[in-house]
Amino acid sequence: MNNDFYITPCKSICKIQSDSDVCVGCGRTSEEISMWTTYSHEERMQIMKRLGYGRRKKRNRRRNAS
Repeated sequence: MNNDFYITPCKSICKIQSDSDVCVGCGRTSEEISMWTTYSHEERMQIMKRLGYGRRKKRNRRRNAS
């Protein structure tokens, strides 16, 4: 794995909810945000998976009325 590869769930909507300590934009906790650059690739991928990245989204497919 290339160590230069850097991924983040940040959506530039940075607002931490005071009751949950979670960002409304990306879903990470304030601790995860502040520690993000120190995490290994595997640690980041665990968080990304928890946030729903990598899952296929369900699509409404139109069926042909044959």
